[in-house]
Amino acid sequence: MPITPYVALDLQQLEKNVRGMIGKLIQQGIEHWPHIKTHKSVELAKFEIECGASGITCATLHEASVMAKGGINNILLAYPMVGEDKCHQFVQLAKNINLRTIVDSLLGAEQLAKAASQVNIIIDIYIAVDYGAHREGIQIEDLEQFALSIQKLSSLNIIGMFTYAGTIYQYRTEPEIRRAAKAEADLLLLCAQKLKAIGINAQRTSGGSTLSSFYANELNGITESRAGNFIFGDMNAIYGGIYTQKDCALTIRTSVVSIPVAGYATIDAGTKTLTSDQSAESGFGYIVENPDIKLVKLNEEHGYLRYDPEKIKLNIGDILNIIPNHSCVIPNLTNKIYALNNNEFDHIIIPDARY
Repeated sequence: MPITPYVALDLQQLEKNVRGMIGKLIQQGIEHWPHIKTHKSVELAKFEIECGASGITCATLHEASVMAKGGINNILLAYPMVGEDKCHQFVQLAKNINLRTIVDSLLGAEQLAKAASQVNIIIDIYIAVDYGAHREGIQIEDLEQFALSIQKLSSLNIIGMFTYAGTIYQYRTEPEIRRAAKAEADLLLLCAQKLKAIGINAQRTSGGSTLSSFYANELNGITESRAGNFIFGDMNAIYGGIYTQKDCALTIRTSVVSIPVAGYATIDAGTKTLTSDQSAESGFGYIVENPDIKLVKLNEEHGYLRYDPEKIKLNIGDILNIIPNHSCVIPNLTNKIYALNNNEFDHIIIPDARY
């Protein structure tokens, strides 16, 4: 086994997570286009497709390019292309694969259309609508006018509606999450109806986070889910009530390297391994071996543990497993993920699309 710290991945749990999510979505007639920013791995993306995913979702042109070179042909780039250079790179890639994207500005749409016309191709696009997170998307009251403006761009083909319902992560109970998931689907379906009423038959509706897709029946009626975090799980999924600690496939393995004072210990994993992302509760991850040990602070290469020495025995050299607060960031911080089969090393998975 490698020296600590390293990223460990339980292959059995990963497969269970993948098949479980795809099964929920297929049962509702929803295609899965999992977001690969979570793992950035061609191998894992292909596995998701083997299990039934219709395509994949990427966050960057770099991710899309790497996945295309790896042999994946159906890709949604869920990020608005703005700037001539980006649009040029996008259409060069789109000449060879089924690559689609989103638009939420006339400027971006015009730049993309111009680049597409120069190579004589038509780009399938979704119109992004703002669910309320204000990350991207037009406002629903502007939809018809915006769509009619986009329709005039002959190199773009409106195929559907897109939204990101990131506000769902504020909720902690099943009824709240179910209501938010249904509201997400209702928004997309309403937008599709509005487009149809003005003569634009855009059938596809793209939504679905890991939280909302866990309750896939609430998304009934949309055509696609982009859920991605589900493959690993993390403390966000646990606090959201959809996963337990045993459902989390990815952990950070770390060593206790110092105990300066009883009740205070240091591990060899810091922000460059775990990230500084926090979750619903204080701390920087969950100690699998004993949740009463708290990871209270991080430096770049050090993690600060606090525990009750009267109740917990901790020794220098002990190996601990940490469930991260936010697993989607972890693969971008390492060049190797150690895949385990029944807790024995199986092979190395490369996060091919990391920066």
